[in-house]
Amino acid sequence: RIGDRAGLATGLILAAAGCVAVLIPGIAGLLAAAILIGIGVGLITPIGFAYLAATAPKERLGQTMGSAEVGRELGDAGGPLLVGGLATAITLTPALVVFGGLLSVAAALLATPISRPQHPTDSTHHGRYRVRFASKFKTAAGI
Repeated sequence: RIGDRAGLATGLILAAAGCVAVLIPGIAGLLAAAILIGIGVGLITPIGFAYLAATAPKERLGQTMGSAEVGRELGDAGGPLLVGGLATAITLTPALVVFGGLLSVAAALLATPISRPQHPTDSTHHGRYRVRFASKFKTAAGI
């Protein structure tokens, strides 16, 4: 089983590699790009939605999943427009390489370990996920 952070980071790395694969000349580059991007997105989408479902409060699950789906659909529509705009400005290959770099940065951020709370009172558990609250927020809220 692939963990959430590792799975998302792997999917982002594969999608980034697909964006850079356009540098391979000919049809081989296009096929490699399509395969790598497809596998990457195939990892990112279900893992991301599963994480949302596991961490969202039960009373807000529908709203959370609906909002996530709207965001995904907007990305499906806006992504080609963004890449098309960049391709018009700097041609397609550099545009995809830039996008691949951005995906790599996102993967690196996901791969960075998260600090865990020192005291059990500093966190709330939702299933197997831990959400950390800043102590200043707790103090300000009188908790």
